[in-house]
Amino acid sequence: MADVEPRIIRTPGGRDVPYFIVPFDEKGRCEGPRTRARLLEWISTPATAPSHIFLFSHGWNNDWTVATNRYQRFMNGYMRMAAEKGLEHPANFKPLLVGVFWPSTALVFGEGETGPEIAGGDTAAGELAEDEEEQRRKEFTRLAAGQVPAEQTERLYELLDAESLDETSARELLGLVAPMLETESVDEFADPGDAEAFLANWAAVSEPPEEAIDVAAIGDFTDEGEEGPGAALDIGGLKKKLNKLDPRQLVRLLTVRKMKDRAGTVGTNGVGPLLHDILSSCDAKVILAGHSYGAKIVMSAVCSGAELPRQVHSALLLQPAISHLCFAAEVDGHPGGYRPALGRIQKPILATFSANDQALRTFFHHGLSRKEDLAEIKIAGDDPPSPFAALGGYGPRLSGEVIIDILDCPNRYDLPDDIDLYGVRGTTRISGHSDISNEATYWALYCLITS
Repeated sequence: MADVEPRIIRTPGGRDVPYFIVPFDEKGRCEGPRTRARLLEWISTPATAPSHIFLFSHGWNNDWTVATNRYQRFMNGYMRMAAEKGLEHPANFKPLLVGVFWPSTALVFGEGETGPEIAGGDTAAGELAEDEEEQRRKEFTRLAAGQVPAEQTERLYELLDAESLDETSARELLGLVAPMLETESVDEFADPGDAEAFLANWAAVSEPPEEAIDVAAIGDFTDEGEEGPGAALDIGGLKKKLNKLDPRQLVRLLTVRKMKDRAGTVGTNGVGPLLHDILSSCDAKVILAGHSYGAKIVMSAVCSGAELPRQVHSALLLQPAISHLCFAAEVDGHPGGYRPALGRIQKPILATFSANDQALRTFFHHGLSRKEDLAEIKIAGDDPPSPFAALGGYGPRLSGEVIIDILDCPNRYDLPDDIDLYGVRGTTRISGHSDISNEATYWALYCLITS
């Protein structure tokens, strides 16, 4: 395998860091088996064996170039800060970087858009070589492939082209895309209450009301004055909103679900076995880092399957697009889906959240209100507005966590062994969903490495 060699990052401090990128398809199948094999050979060979392995996963809407640049920017920024501030690493510090690449590009929809703001957002609109309309059709066809009957696709596009839809047309469009709302384990859309809740979410993001709709409280909609789960809501006002629905927002909600499910699949089927093999092949400390849906990938990798051969050293979750209850001791009769990670990771998990992350504060919970989204039961700040709120927007809950403010060098985090999880309030240093490469996040990683 001499023809498969790692990239080398020359850091500002003059250190050469080997760098492997391991690609996976949407099912979690490794698309670079020789790269994967060479990585395992590299870390198990005494001459090249690292002391620390950083396993990163990017988030949504990152193509190969964007993902690669993100990994390099973070590592370069980290090493630059360490050099400038004279930070010391362990005497045997010999790092290696492993970047996960997964198919995460989302729909481009409308004038200059790059999908929901939860996406990476680094792809310039000018990179789209095709006409916007053709690009829209192609990407939505890819999303709907095998789920929307061919004879219905023209009507689907007609509805998606509308500036807005009334309730009748909206329900017709929901009927066309219904298979895209289904999951492998639970057919949530078969429940009429879920269809109505999805419609309410669509209304909420098409024209956000002054007060958020409590989607979790909605069963079947009722007329004003009637008894029923929706009777306490302003149903009259909600019905008015249902007559001016933006079809692009439906696509956003669908892609939020699809990409989240894909991240779980890639983490479980692909990155999980890779992590197992890495831990089995060497004694290096393994530090996980995931941004946005990348946090779902690395946590799914830790929690899927049997016990790991040994503990992961630590984890840094940057604006994670996962449930704020995912580490909870008990939610709705079950532990959070990522609760096992607290025992499989030696040092604390640091999870940043920020009030400036509008994608996770205001959009995430509208797209993800299925049973398996509650506390990430399905692995494949202010009080949260919904039980489905994002960890990166509101911080962790019900998991024995400690909430702390984000720190800058040289103020070290106090990380005692009896605390497994910290919610790091990053509002003062994280200005938005993708603002993850800055000295405050580098410092958090340094404190984990040297803890």
